[in-house]
Amino acid sequence: MKNKRYFPMFIDLSDKKIVVVGGGNVAIDAARISSRCTDAKISMFCLETREKMPASDEEIEEALEEGIELNCGWGPKEVLEENGHVSGVVFKKCTRVFDAQGRFSPEYDENDTVTIPCRHVIFSVGQAIDWGHMLDNLHVELRPNGGALANKPTYQTSEDALTYQTAEPDIFVGGDVYTGPKFAIDAIAAGREGAISLHRYVHEHCTLTIGRNRRDFIELDKENIKVETYDSSSRQIPPKADVKEQAKTFRDLSQSLTEEQVKKETSRCLSCGASVVDPNKCIGCGVCTTKCMFDAIHLHREIPGASIMRASEDKLKYILPNMVKQSIKVKFKKKK
Repeated sequence: MKNKRYFPMFIDLSDKKIVVVGGGNVAIDAARISSRCTDAKISMFCLETREKMPASDEEIEEALEEGIELNCGWGPKEVLEENGHVSGVVFKKCTRVFDAQGRFSPEYDENDTVTIPCRHVIFSVGQAIDWGHMLDNLHVELRPNGGALANKPTYQTSEDALTYQTAEPDIFVGGDVYTGPKFAIDAIAAGREGAISLHRYVHEHCTLTIGRNRRDFIELDKENIKVETYDSSSRQIPPKADVKEQAKTFRDLSQSLTEEQVKKETSRCLSCGASVVDPNKCIGCGVCTTKCMFDAIHLHREIPGASIMRASEDKLKYILPNMVKQSIKVKFKKKK
């Protein structure tokens, strides 16, 4: 038996079978941590199929290598109890996870069930939103799942706006309470955009939308493209740690990229020809066009008659006369 080890909650997991419910990266982490605390079997159950699991392929592979059992297409129906302790979990077959519109709406076959004996159950299936009395007497509208609605059309915004403003004008939302369960970086991005909206809102006569990056990207049609100079080199993967050694410790024994891999990784360029320019900050200096070795960035004038562009090689003969003219004006300008 392994040395007696505990979760941070000081629950003794030694030689006690554990069931983890969930299919994301956090569920994988919970299962792998549990395997380091007991010699007993660790079983994972999730609604999604193996191909649709939200966890990354790398995490799933590492969990399987460490002997964790993965059961896809099952949802919890009932937690069994005996003498005040968990004795098992009843799972029912999940026949559908998302509806035709892509919304989370699982369906089950109530007659197709399986009972898994265990002593501990770890749920890693997300959290519900509990607003309490925070929104009492306010106009904030909620979705059926409890998330707040935002970006509805108003006199200042349209449906595709990125203001995060609710129906209560001075309340802005972001993160999981708006999008549902997503990554931390999505919540951080929403917080940044929400802060910009707040800053604009408190300034009188300031619009919430002008100058905002709507991130309207058109996906490349990979089925209708002629590839000639595309750099097809794959992403470099660092050498894996020994599976048996990694399973014994909480430390990450993964190795770093080799020198040769670093050279290959840093030299990769997709040469996609795409660039994103903030029109509110770009002054049209053209320096960026000289820095890309693949000639992916180009400048063009949307209103040619509004300015006169000169070649960089000819700039001095236009700049010098103006410099002399301005210097003379400054020198002999009459003092008031």
